[in-house]
Amino acid sequence: MNSANYMNNNKLRVVARSSRLSLLQVEELFSLMDHMDYDLVALESYGDKHKEQSLTGGIPADFFTRELDAAILDGRADVAIHSAKDLPFPLPKGLEIYALTSAFDKTDSLVSKGNLPLNQLPAGARIATSSAMRKKELLRLREDLRVVDVRGTIEERIAQLDRGDFEGLIVASCALHRLGLSDRIAEPLPFETHPLQGHIAIVGRCGDEKSRRLFASDKLHCAGKGLTHAYYIDGEQIPEQVLKIQEMGLDPQTNIQLICHLGKDNERCFQFNLTELQYTKILSSSPILMLVEEGSRGNGHPRKVLVTGTTTQWTEGRGTITHTPLIRTEAIPFGESFHLQGTPPYDYILFTSRNGVRYFTDQLSASERSLLKDTQLISVGGATTQSLNALGLSPVYESETTSAKGIIAYFKRNGITGKRILMPRSAIGIPALPQELRQMGNEVTDLSVYKTVTDEKAPMVEDLSVYDEILFSSPSGVRAFVSRYGKLPSDIPLTGKGETTMKEISDSLL
Repeated sequence: MNSANYMNNNKLRVVARSSRLSLLQVEELFSLMDHMDYDLVALESYGDKHKEQSLTGGIPADFFTRELDAAILDGRADVAIHSAKDLPFPLPKGLEIYALTSAFDKTDSLVSKGNLPLNQLPAGARIATSSAMRKKELLRLREDLRVVDVRGTIEERIAQLDRGDFEGLIVASCALHRLGLSDRIAEPLPFETHPLQGHIAIVGRCGDEKSRRLFASDKLHCAGKGLTHAYYIDGEQIPEQVLKIQEMGLDPQTNIQLICHLGKDNERCFQFNLTELQYTKILSSSPILMLVEEGSRGNGHPRKVLVTGTTTQWTEGRGTITHTPLIRTEAIPFGESFHLQGTPPYDYILFTSRNGVRYFTDQLSASERSLLKDTQLISVGGATTQSLNALGLSPVYESETTSAKGIIAYFKRNGITGKRILMPRSAIGIPALPQELRQMGNEVTDLSVYKTVTDEKAPMVEDLSVYDEILFSSPSGVRAFVSRYGKLPSDIPLTGKGETTMKEISDSLL
């Protein structure tokens, strides 16, 4: 689409900080947009004006963006161009991120006197940085160095280095490249960097569809890399946001980062793929930044995962598993109340879990088991099907979901009504599934074959914060966790196996 016609020959009004680096970032962005015609207003931000304030001393979230945000909200500008890592958290009400560019370099670099690499700097050398994260990473590698505070533009900081105020300086590599100062890089550093480092962000008003659609253009794709979409959301809205992302048609293995407490000392970053997040929530005191990178597959780094249910069977591929079961299952005897005799008395037997298979078939006689081969079996989930297969049985249908929805859809799709259905399952199985099957005109026998109880003697984990995810396979597992630990933890992704377990997690967070 021709940008001039799109904007009806009206120039886009752009606001940015007045530093040389900021102005170069504006040029870089619009070079990706076929040099769209725009008017630029350069402003000094509060942070630019108050260089006496340390950036490690609890600065306001909008330290570098306040004046730019105000210009958009009061109508003086259409969009603001920011270094993405300077974005306030959360964004002011009425603003949203339209797009981010790809980051061509996310590393930090050392600039030093004499271009000495880190391992050649003398003990006690003064290294300047304004970032608590960089200080932590530096001392992890060289605890014998002194970290000193620094303020000013990149050029001003390098000038301080050159006049001897300190012996080294840590700077974002992309900033040095953009400023034409690549020759000052002594070496790139093996640091964990800010998740938005290197990205340029375009921020505008919520509801300004004309401007927002312009920056949804694939012209923001660069160097063969996909666009990074950014969303500020409540941690309990993750499944809802995942549904919206899936509607974009992205690969199910698309890489997604979830960042809690962005830019704070307690910042945490979790990596997933799109499919893994459909039943995940995070209880957090501040919004979550969700980064979705088109064209990037996998979950990046292996997660440390805690599983407290009875099995780890469904957790394959999610990371390094620690299994501390907090629940156990016990059989509920049939007694004289139930027999499976004669010609198959049921048209369908519906198994909702592997435990349902186990505790039902364990109580059948050999003759009763033989009747199963003449009955149509339905299973919920792959683990249930595997348990049937181990007994030489195969279901006529395996639900594509681990919730009741897949089963109901199968019965409706095939017009199944007037049938006799047996459901061997947990004593606390949710009533919605048999109720809906009955409403379709079927006769349903709901048979409790086992119960789940909290194991009060099971070992507990001392420090939950070391984990990147906690998995729950059932509502009973969630309740057992709350019983033993007192509550669900905050700032850790909590994943349930299906919608029923997810609802129990949500109810427990209230």
